[in-house]
Formats: sequence, C-alpha cells, structure tokens
Amino acid sequence: MKKGRHRRYEEARALKQTVHNDDIESLFDRLDDDPFDLPVTDEAALVSEDDD
Repeated sequence: MKKGRHRRYEEARALKQTVHNDDIESLFDRLDDDPFDLPVTDEAALVSEDDD
C-alpha cells in the first residue's frame, strides 16, 4: 500500500472517531441555531450603510 493512501486512511479514521464524540444534546442545540443569523463584520456593516 502506498504511504499517501495509508495516511489519508488514518486521517479519515481519526476524523470519524472525533465526530462520534459529540453528544446528542449539542447536536440538537446546533439545529436550533438560526443558520442565517451570522455575525456581521465591520466591512459588511459599512456596505449595508451605503445602501440606505
């Protein structure tokens, strides 16, 4: 087996293990968050002021 493929396999395996460590309550909390309620940067605030 090639070293690159083995490394990618190990990285994917580690990622899968970390994903399953989330508890169900934190997953539901993420669903309750409004996906369109994004933080506004200073630059974005300047653009919206120009539109008025």
